[in-house]
Amino acid sequence: MFIQTEATPDPASLKFLPGRQVMAHGTLQISDRNAAAQSPLAVKLFNVDGVTALSFGADTITITKGGGDWQHLKPALLGVIMEHFMSGALIVLEPVRNTGEVGSTEEQAIVAAVKEALRLVIDPELGYNIVDLGLVYDVAIEDGGVANITMTTTTRGCPATSYLKDGARDAAWSVNGIEFVEVKLTYEPPWTPEMMSTEAKRHLGISDGGGW
Repeated sequence: MFIQTEATPDPASLKFLPGRQVMAHGTLQISDRNAAAQSPLAVKLFNVDGVTALSFGADTITITKGGGDWQHLKPALLGVIMEHFMSGALIVLEPVRNTGEVGSTEEQAIVAAVKEALRLVIDPELGYNIVDLGLVYDVAIEDGGVANITMTTTTRGCPATSYLKDGARDAAWSVNGIEFVEVKLTYEPPWTPEMMSTEAKRHLGISDGGGW
């Protein structure tokens, strides 16, 4: 697999062309690590020090850096992209809307509030919140105050599964504007330590490469 790179008008952004489809429909803008939860590839890219934002197009991945030199960042980013595509893993977990239809400001605020509430749910095995552990894959709000949460556990058959689902449901329900909560459990893609935030990795003593 050969991945090309292409400069953009913004020197802080670089376009990567993997020669394969990235998004089947529309584009996806990911402005921070929390928004990256819906994309396993985005999670891995944000784990590269210096990455501050991403944009997925039909066959392009545009990466924005906050610091550092592309000469040093490119090898790590190319490695992450190549490994992800070679593994056959999903780019995004759920169909996403075109970036021109990101929802109302109120909806975005509720999503942010739900994610913040979910940080109160602590995985009893790892002792850290489920958002920064990367266990929350997606939060979507529908009309009528319906919150749809897609999440996973660290392993199939995790003894804390019911505890975590109930905790997520209760936490989301505590947010103003939420009338009903649906929690969907999935194992696609399987959770890995790479999905953790930098803070969670540091707390648990995990190296940048994902090793314990």
